[in-house]
Amino acid sequence: MTPKQKRAEIKRILSKLDEHNHLIFKRMYSHTDLERDINLVVDSMPARQLDWALQQCKNSYHQIFKILAGRA
Repeated sequence: MTPKQKRAEIKRILSKLDEHNHLIFKRMYSHTDLERDINLVVDSMPARQLDWALQQCKNSYHQIFKILAGRA
């Protein structure tokens, strides 16, 4: 996956998550500006952080389904 594709996938997953998840993401990747638009946060992330951020987004997304299925 290219950095552009990773950013797009992070944005896609974040769009399905709630504000609480967005705030956690902002605390990790934009701690000096928690009011910044989540898409701008993703756009300004260094490429070296994209793999980890994408994995975190996937984990958050999948955790929601585990909770809904009663497996968490």
